Amino acid sequence: HFLMSCVHALENAGIPPLNTNQNIGVIASCGETTYYHAALRSEPPTALPDKFQMALHHEKDFLATKVAFQLDLNGPAITLQAACGSSLIGIHTAAGMLRNGECDVMLAGGVLVDPDMSEGYKYQSQHIFSKDGNCSPFSKDASGTIGASGVGVVVLKSLDRARADGDRIYAVIEGSAINNDGRSKMSYTSPSVSGQESVIRQALTNAGVRGDQVGYVEA
Repeated sequence: HFLMSCVHALENAGIPPLNTNQNIGVIASCGETTYYHAALRSEPPTALPDKFQMALHHEKDFLATKVAFQLDLNGPAITLQAACGSSLIGIHTAAGMLRNGECDVMLAGGVLVDPDMSEGYKYQSQHIFSKDGNCSPFSKDASGTIGASGVGVVVLKSLDRARADGDRIYAVIEGSAINNDGRSKMSYTSPSVSGQESVIRQALTNAGVRGDQVGYVEA
């Protein structure tokens, strides 16, 4: 799914895979999937291919380099894991590589495909999952989150290069920032107000944008 999304993203950007002289890199993130472990449990040993090959092709740490191999990409190929923040941290990292001149184009994105998510879950009080199967952020009815499968990839270039190439530009990254809350929070799985405020202030500073200039916020 991630490989197909990389191909679609490059095609949408007017960059033909396997036929380009541009130095293209990829940063990929992958959530844990139960597919591989379920296959090992359900199939008799004689029905499985070599276990080393299975492990090699299902190990999420190899996701970026597999894409680079299939599409003959010669730029940086990094699989980045940072839990829920992985894809956006990948974009932050890719933008930095572009600014440093390490590549001409960067693919960045993430994927999670988990067949077990169709089975539902048993609600437990004080756990992360919602009691009614709905995710209701900023609502008095909010009781937790839900799991989902999905995939997304974006193509990044420097703005000057994108304009020179006549690209269709969907968005411009003015600035970004990352940090960590350390231990200044209620629990390991809870974000802290001070940490969130700090990283937002830093991102605005890096972008040269004042808070009162922001007209839309997505969370």
